[in-house]
Amino acid sequence: MTDLLAGRTQIMFSAVSVVLPHIQAGTLKALAWAAPKRGSVLPDVPTVAEVGLPELDASIWFGLMAPAGTPKDTQDKIARTLNAALKSEELRGQLDKMGYVPLGGTPEDFTRYVDSELKKWTAAAEAAGTKK
Repeated sequence: MTDLLAGRTQIMFSAVSVVLPHIQAGTLKALAWAAPKRGSVLPDVPTVAEVGLPELDASIWFGLMAPAGTPKDTQDKIARTLNAALKSEELRGQLDKMGYVPLGGTPEDFTRYVDSELKKWTAAAEAAGTKK
C-alpha cells in the first residue's frame, strides 16, 4: 500500500477494508472488485468479470481453523456459534461497513472451499511457471 500511495507501483489487490479510507479520500481509485459480485460499500465499482476478466476470482476470505484431530462435535459447536453470531444485525452491519460478506456454513463447506482455492491457486502458480 505504501508503494502504491507513493507512486512506486501502479496497481494492487487488497482487502477493501484496508483501501476504503484512501478511496473515500480520493488518494486511490478502485478499478474493479476481484470477486463475483459488486461490493455494497463501493456499488459503482464494477467486478473484474464486468471489465472483461470473467475467469478471475481473487476474493479475499477469512475462516476459522482448528488443529487436525479436533473432535467433530467441537468443530460443529464452533460452527454453530459462529453461524449464530453471523446472523447478528450488529455484526453484519459492522462487516458490511468494511465490505465483507459473511457466509457461514459447516466445517465441511469450509473444507471444500479451501480445497477448491488450493487447487485454483496451485494451477495459477503452475501456469505462471512458479517453482516450488
